Amino acid sequence: MKKNNERRLFFDIETTGLSPEVSAITLIGCLDDHGLIKQWFNEDGFSQKQILTDFFAYCNSYDTLISFNGTTFDLPFLKAKAKEFQMNDPFSMIHHEDFYQKLRSYHHLIDTQRFRQKDLEQYVHFQRKDRLSGKKIIKTYQDFLKTNDPTCKEKILLHNEEDLKGLFKISSLQCYPSLKEGNFSVDQVKRSCDYLQVFLTLSDPFPVSATFTKKEISLKVENNFASLIVPIKNHMLRHYYPNPKDYFYLPKEDTILPKSMGSFVDHSSKTACDFDHCYLRFAPSDSFLSNMDELHTFSTHTIQYLFIKE
Repeated sequence: MKKNNERRLFFDIETTGLSPEVSAITLIGCLDDHGLIKQWFNEDGFSQKQILTDFFAYCNSYDTLISFNGTTFDLPFLKAKAKEFQMNDPFSMIHHEDFYQKLRSYHHLIDTQRFRQKDLEQYVHFQRKDRLSGKKIIKTYQDFLKTNDPTCKEKILLHNEEDLKGLFKISSLQCYPSLKEGNFSVDQVKRSCDYLQVFLTLSDPFPVSATFTKKEISLKVENNFASLIVPIKNHMLRHYYPNPKDYFYLPKEDTILPKSMGSFVDHSSKTACDFDHCYLRFAPSDSFLSNMDELHTFSTHTIQYLFIKE
C-alpha cells in the first residue's frame, strides 16, 4: 500500500487511436492526492512533443504514477511517442501502479458484471457528468481541429477530467488487497461454544459495505470495521494456510503435513493438498485468545482463504 509520505499522480491520456505508430496524443491529464488537476491539450494536432515535455517535467516531483490499464495502453503509448521524438524514457525512474492489474484478481468479490473503469466507478457510486465514449471523443477532437469550436474542446477536457476523478474514486478499492495483506488491527475477540468472533479495525476503509462467506466462515465489513466469524466444531478451529503446494493432506487424520516430511508417511495415506483442505485443527486456548499476534495471523490467513476464487 502507499506510504504516508508518498506523492501519487493519477494520469490518463486521450489519443486518436490505439496504435502510437499511426495515432496521436490529443490530451494528457493528471490529478494528485489533493484533487489538483493538470491537463495538456494538443491544440493544433502538432503539439505532441510539447505536451509530452511538459507532462514528463511535471511527473518528476512525484513518486508513483497511477493508471487504469496503463500497463497495456497508456505507458506503451507514451514510451513509443517519447522514442519517436527522441526523448529519454520518462518512466525508468518512477514507479507505476496499474489499478486494473492490481484489482482484477478481486473481481469475483466486487459486484460488477464487467471490470471496466466505468463499472468500478458505478460500484463506488461515482456519478459522471460526461457521457461520451472513447470513439466519440476521437470524433469530437477531429471536429475541433476542423472548426476550432471551444465546445468540442470543453467536452474532451471534461471526459478526461471525469476519467481522472473516477480513477481517484476507485483507488479506494485498494482496501481489498490491503485487507488480504493483513493491514488491520485486532480489537476484540469473543468465543462461544459454536464460533469464534474477531473484531477488526482496517487500515483502509471499504467504500461499499460487503459480506464474504465460505464453509460457514463469514466476514462482514462496513467502513473501516470488520467482524470475522469462524465456526468451532468439536471444540476445534481450523487454521487455513495460504500455500497448499507446500503440504500433503492426510485424509484419515484430517490434517496437513509439510512436503519436506512426506517421505515419513506411506504414499497411500497422503494426497495432494488444495486450499479447502490446507488447514490444521486446534483447540482455541486462553493463551491463543489473549495473544494478539496469533489472532492477527489466524485472521489474516482466514481472510485470505475467504478471498480465494472458487
